Amino acid sequence: LPISDEDLIPKNMRYPKICPAWLKHEKQVLRFYGFFQEAVTERPDENSRYRHVSIMYYMEDGTLGMSEPKIENSGIPQGSFLKRHRVPREDGQGFIGPDDFRCGQEITLYGRTYHITGCDRFTRWFYEENGIDVGEDEPMVVDNWQKSYKLQKTIERGGMPLTRSAVDAKNLAKFQIGAPPADKKFSQFLLNDRKVLRFKGYWDDTTPYGARIYLILHYYLADNSMEINEAHCRNSGRDAYPVFMKRGPLRKKNAVSSIPGTLSSEAPLYMPEDLLVGGAIDVWGRKVVLYDCDDFTQ
Repeated sequence: LPISDEDLIPKNMRYPKICPAWLKHEKQVLRFYGFFQEAVTERPDENSRYRHVSIMYYMEDGTLGMSEPKIENSGIPQGSFLKRHRVPREDGQGFIGPDDFRCGQEITLYGRTYHITGCDRFTRWFYEENGIDVGEDEPMVVDNWQKSYKLQKTIERGGMPLTRSAVDAKNLAKFQIGAPPADKKFSQFLLNDRKVLRFKGYWDDTTPYGARIYLILHYYLADNSMEINEAHCRNSGRDAYPVFMKRGPLRKKNAVSSIPGTLSSEAPLYMPEDLLVGGAIDVWGRKVVLYDCDDFTQ
């Protein structure tokens, strides 16, 4: 007898023509998102709360599991909400199946009604392949407690500016306890610590045997200082000492007094708005042209 393609496949890897559900739908899970409304008593700020759940339907054995995402400081034991098992229908006619789930509709499980708001991409693809309209996703509802809790956490993390009355009250409290006025340099350090602007530039050395030297400029927003390092390519023949200018303030016009101890007016410092891609800056008499910057600087 001639050898067929089926004979080349080991017996433990052959699929029958009519596959059972546990083999055809192995590791396939339909996931739906929904919520149910729970009454809240003895609370002046809310009378009900929306609790969101994730419904998992395992097609290999027709079981259903449900979990609730944990919310910080909710006061509710959350996590596994319904253990995986076959859930009977409300009318007692069989068990819950894929035909009972539709986005935008409600489903009742053990006397509690859930509103289905959406599903994942695989679930939507599975329904479309079988010619079933699962419905459109709905936005997740948010109750009053979640709105107030998110706003409170945003304020605690400093995500929202203080009101004028809060700033005035804070300043008044500082004056009453005899605290010194706010230091601008210290405030600048607290706001801009570890924030560095990075530019790429070059300097054309016009001296004999000079060449174009590529540089990397770091501007520290914490104290308005700057450092410049040379960016040599491999086998350039230059010493491996990249420091072109050590970190310090860079003024727009630098001059060295010939008489030590004399007082002279200092030129203004280079500020972030003075560093523009395509422009040039003066570094102790050397013209450095800026041609690029990183994403954070941009």
